[in-house]
Parts: sequence; C-alpha cells; structure tokens
Amino acid sequence: MSSAGNNLDVLKDIELPVMLRFGSTRMSLEDLIRLNTGSVVEFEGSLSDPVELLVNGRVIARGEAVIVQNSYGIRISEIAAPRDRVFSADTAADNVTQEEL
Repeated sequence: MSSAGNNLDVLKDIELPVMLRFGSTRMSLEDLIRLNTGSVVEFEGSLSDPVELLVNGRVIARGEAVIVQNSYGIRISEIAAPRDRVFSADTAADNVTQEEL
C-alpha cells in the first residue's frame, strides 16, 4: 500500500461531531433566559424541508428524518458537493456577519 493510503488509514479513527439540524433561529439573550419547561421555540422552515447532516459544523448532506429503533436517523437524498462541504461553515459565518452589519 502507498504511503498516502497509510496516512488515510490513520485519519479514519478520528472522531468528529455529527449533528442533525431540523431548523435554526436566532434569539436574544433575554428570550433565552425566559425559556422554561413548556416553552415553544419556532424555527425557520417547514416540516417538509429537508433536514441537514452536519459534520464538524459543515453541511455535508440533506435528507429526511426517520426513526430507527427509537432513535433519530436520516435518509440521505443529497450529498453536498466537495467544495460546499469545505466552505459551507465559512460562508455561513460571512452571511451572519453581513446581516448583523
């Protein structure tokens, strides 16, 4: 096996945070402090919108939420292009910055 193959094998054991995002919203600190049991937080989007699979904060896929043995899962319908997977977090940060200005 080539040295590049050996290097990839070393990387395969690295654990990364994986998150399933159903929606997002922005809230003021005051509104966050007021949250309690029974509070409802509204998110942008609708129930028919695809959920996003994020790895290390970057969207890598989209699909529909499913239940698998009493846990959430995702049935992937779209894989993000490699360029989008690399730049999605940076682009999102730029958009937030521009909106706040």
